Amino acid sequence: MQAYFSEVLTNYDKIRGCKKSAINVPFWDVIIITAADDDQKNVYEKQLEYKYKRSELPKDIPILVVADPPGPKIGNGGSTMVAMDTLFEKYGDETFKYKILLIHAGGQSQRMPSASVLGKIFSPIPKGNPVYQMLDLKLAMFLPLIDKMESGVFVTCADDFLVYDLGKDHDKIQFGNTGFTALAHPSSISVGTGHGVYVISGDIDTTCPLQSLECLEVLQKPTIDVMYSKGAVIKSKDLKFSDEMNLEGSVVYTDSSFYFAHDVTKKLLAFMNENKPLDCEIDAYGDFLQALGPRATSDYVNNIANVSCSTKSLIKTRREVFNLLHDSDLTLLVMNSSKFVHIGTTQEYISHFCCDTNFQSELGLEKDVFNLWTEVSINHGTSVDDHGNDGEPLAKYRKVSDTAVGCIMQSCLPLGSSVSSTAVVEFCYFSVPVKVGQHCILSNCEFDASMETGQGDASESKEVKTVEIPNNLFMHTIPVKYEEKVKYVTVFFDIKDNLKKVSPSQDVSRLPFLGKVVEDYASLLGVDLSSINSPADNAKSKPSLWFLNLFPVMNSASESILLSLKCINAIKKDKSKTVSLASYQLVSMATILRIKDVNTMLRNRDLLYKKITNGHGCVNK
Repeated sequence: MQAYFSEVLTNYDKIRGCKKSAINVPFWDVIIITAADDDQKNVYEKQLEYKYKRSELPKDIPILVVADPPGPKIGNGGSTMVAMDTLFEKYGDETFKYKILLIHAGGQSQRMPSASVLGKIFSPIPKGNPVYQMLDLKLAMFLPLIDKMESGVFVTCADDFLVYDLGKDHDKIQFGNTGFTALAHPSSISVGTGHGVYVISGDIDTTCPLQSLECLEVLQKPTIDVMYSKGAVIKSKDLKFSDEMNLEGSVVYTDSSFYFAHDVTKKLLAFMNENKPLDCEIDAYGDFLQALGPRATSDYVNNIANVSCSTKSLIKTRREVFNLLHDSDLTLLVMNSSKFVHIGTTQEYISHFCCDTNFQSELGLEKDVFNLWTEVSINHGTSVDDHGNDGEPLAKYRKVSDTAVGCIMQSCLPLGSSVSSTAVVEFCYFSVPVKVGQHCILSNCEFDASMETGQGDASESKEVKTVEIPNNLFMHTIPVKYEEKVKYVTVFFDIKDNLKKVSPSQDVSRLPFLGKVVEDYASLLGVDLSSINSPADNAKSKPSLWFLNLFPVMNSASESILLSLKCINAIKKDKSKTVSLASYQLVSMATILRIKDVNTMLRNRDLLYKKITNGHGCVNK
């Protein structure tokens, strides 16, 4: 898989910045990225402009961003219908001649807050010069599949990877020219409980990298008992996959991306014509795929366990979607030499980019990607000693070791810095050495000791010689528009904190936060607990960390980092009165998304990009 996928990525590198007429491999006619609303659409379009200017994308392939309409959440199934409707309005019957890539990228990314402002589809990937983003991987990873399909729509999501090998004898295998074709991947039974699982008809040859087989029905997040009773489990003890596939015991085949031909597109357009605007949540996997196969029934429409928001029309609409799609064909492309990897949480981010060496090899990922390492401490104007503070040679910092250092992307750091092996640093700038602890994510953070402070002691930042980030910490600095001025907020959590976890008793004081609970945070930092829980934010949602006013608004990014670390250390060391937030304006992550200053955030990242590209004071790039 590593060799095969390396060739895939190499082929994609050749078409970045090229016109379609110069591309010698089959490629998409149109690419669609869905967004949760017009605000997110605007953010995505701004980032696409930067990528086009840097020749990071094929030049004349239309990339359309389609926002969900205002109103109730419509799910990625509803987004698919809206996208098809938008495309048909733009291209008319020409739509049915196109091969279309549809990437679902809406949502707030509550499990990975560093992607909440700019979107998961623009998250950095530790590869390339300049650094890849998830969008680049999505455009690269499906290249070998494009010539296997007729005109139609290929549907994928923004927070997962697919690594695979099609083998030598795959030329005769094609996507179905009607209905749906879905990719199926061998997985453990435990993985199957959290995904769609296919019940396959016919003999599976696990030694064959790619097979085309019939699917009897699709299960969504089934229990282990259901998988066995439906015949989804392959129970042979002698299953043999490629050498790179480490699967022991029984196996099921799980979902990832899928394709539908334009006969389905026409059905969806007809449905939209009769039912728009949509007013309930439809899932592209749960409602489209579960309707397919000769054994499919509509029983699932009454199961709303996986629906985030139930509305009056939900059951009725889901049944109508079942009736619409049930007679559509379903073909499986069984990819026995493939790995489907989700990367939508902070812990998955660290695991895959820092710890999973097999995954890193298969995707060609690195540890030191598009960074600028400064030879002097900008604050003091003196060279760093020949040895770091821990006595290790300076070369440890100059050239990242695969075992000693974590993952660092598009950042500017002094050579005296150290990043632990299980830490990720992205889009950061520090003028003094930074020491990042284990199991950390440091994103978009900045500390410039030469900057004058506007709050607190004006000499405080100049006295800082090293910035130390404690273990198990997530930190992400976001510019906001506050009182008509650009301000900064650093959000910080324990890496295991669940921002979506709802307090069952409506008592936010007991929600876990930074190794303690919210009540401890308020008490130690001198904050009235009632002011932390914002009624405005919680009006339509149950209380969770996402909606709590925990983070101070500051005049600069440097001040924001310093005060945040003081708060964190006060909590972790259980020291009251070392810092007080009583006089600061506190905001929640939900509020930050309303007042975010995207233009400033993108401009700052562009300045960092140019600093690294120009290489001023650079030791290695």
